Amino acid sequence: MCGIIGYVGYKEASSIILNGLRRMEYRGYDSAGIACLNRGKLEIKKEVGKIDDIQENLQFDKLRGMSGVGHTRWATHGKVTKNNAHPHLSCQSGIAVVHNGVIENYQVLRKCLVEEGHTFRSETDTEVISHILEKNYLIEEDEEKAILRTVKQLKGTFAFLAIWNKNSDTIFGARKDAPLIIGAGSKETFLASDVLAFIDHTDQVVFLDNMEIVTVTRNGYKVNTFDGTPVKKDPVKVSWEVGDASKQGFTHYTLKEIYDQPETIKSALNQDEEKLLVITNIIRQANKVFITGSGTSFHAALLMKYLLAKYSKIHAEAVISSEFDQYTDLVDSDTVVLAISQSGETADILSVVSKVKDRGSKVCSIVNAVGSSLVRESYESLYINCGPEIGVAATKSFTGQLAIGYLLVSNLSEEFPRIDHKSIEEFVKEALLVEDKVKSLESLYGEKDVYFIGRGIHHPIALEGALKLKELAYIHAEGMAAGELKHGTLALVDAGTPAVVINPHDETYSETLGNAAEMKARGARIIGVSNEPNELYDDFIKIPQIDKRLYPIIEVIPLQILSYYAAIYQHRNPDFPRNLAKSVTVK
Repeated sequence: MCGIIGYVGYKEASSIILNGLRRMEYRGYDSAGIACLNRGKLEIKKEVGKIDDIQENLQFDKLRGMSGVGHTRWATHGKVTKNNAHPHLSCQSGIAVVHNGVIENYQVLRKCLVEEGHTFRSETDTEVISHILEKNYLIEEDEEKAILRTVKQLKGTFAFLAIWNKNSDTIFGARKDAPLIIGAGSKETFLASDVLAFIDHTDQVVFLDNMEIVTVTRNGYKVNTFDGTPVKKDPVKVSWEVGDASKQGFTHYTLKEIYDQPETIKSALNQDEEKLLVITNIIRQANKVFITGSGTSFHAALLMKYLLAKYSKIHAEAVISSEFDQYTDLVDSDTVVLAISQSGETADILSVVSKVKDRGSKVCSIVNAVGSSLVRESYESLYINCGPEIGVAATKSFTGQLAIGYLLVSNLSEEFPRIDHKSIEEFVKEALLVEDKVKSLESLYGEKDVYFIGRGIHHPIALEGALKLKELAYIHAEGMAAGELKHGTLALVDAGTPAVVINPHDETYSETLGNAAEMKARGARIIGVSNEPNELYDDFIKIPQIDKRLYPIIEVIPLQILSYYAAIYQHRNPDFPRNLAKSVTVK
């Protein structure tokens, strides 16, 4: 979940690395640091806090040298302190390391190293890498051989970069179950967790596969497997534009990405018809179908389950990726697993994919990040096409996932017509017009508990609304199927309890209205999200009237806006919610 970047070339490295870290801050923002190699000496600056705050105090860009590595941290081992911030040095300060992932056997390794006389400066698992590299370099007297020896000693997940003070024009990297990407420029080369880190310098990239090491210089790169076998890898061109990662006049990325949705939903609907047909046929012919994802992506999976059952008469199971182990024994060669992920690097979902492929299952995916691990592990993939999503809380990627789900259901059901691109764009624009109304609900934003209810296809949206409020505003929120209120949750409802009722006019309308009445009878404040008003609603958020099957893709937008303004009211930064990171690459 951390972000790493390395640069070697003909320019000062520090400013390039600094800008790369800014672009990857969504991956972690507890602390940050940069190491540059200047005249045979590694110079390091690192501190706790957001990158721009650290830059103001330490001036990262004053570091000299034309090669260096940088890191932005989401803490997994060790508290958020300066000593625990990356880069980490070896004992003799001749090697600097930055790392994304978790070294599971770090305690055993650390104990052995301490017994051998190594001195540690941090509490992190990462620091063992720099010390083992130092030890192995003394044995091998060659950086690449030291890397190869080191990766065989590490257990867990890692993408790490290492720079030696004796080798001013070379950076070394290794990848196991965490993303690492080469950017091939003209007389300069990059290594990073994310293409965004260097996309304004080159669009020629090489995606490292699992169990590979890389050596980069300003003139190119060399890739080997963990057993030392050379691997030929040609660059591919990526198409994301630099402008896609800017705020474009909005105060926060989160709000900008909410407003991106008229375009991004349309882009998600613009799929490769051949790929769409392949996945459709795989699902149609499967004996069993599982749909899996984490967090927001699981809510998309749950909605797809409802839609497939209702309109395509296909029984699918929606399973949270971290819980999929309980279902693995049901998977066989007649099973298809549809994996949904924004980043394509989430550890839980990659673990599922590995296990079900071992059992002969065919894996297809819905993913945003082209070239990600999930794409490379899938039989076929459909791309969300929403561009970089910088806000930690998923917004446009979620509606993109829903749009692709609707495409699949439409292909699998004669009674479900294709979504018209132009009309859905207009409906989404209309849904965004609720901003002023939602912004005015200030009394709601100071509440400690909020409930979201919905029936049928609206239930996953209730879950998503609650998740967004928790993520962005740190307000306890619970999403549930409306009919479940009377089975326990009503005991928590008293005067003033806020309840967001997702209730457009479809076959669930009357029963959901009845559940709202049950809550109101006990004093709840009812916020109705619907295409038509009702006297039960204390506050009414109007959404456009649309084909009833498509309401979920529209009704979630006011909930995203609500969570955004709740965060602003609470003086939270909605782009970087505490304790969270965008791409969860640890289990």
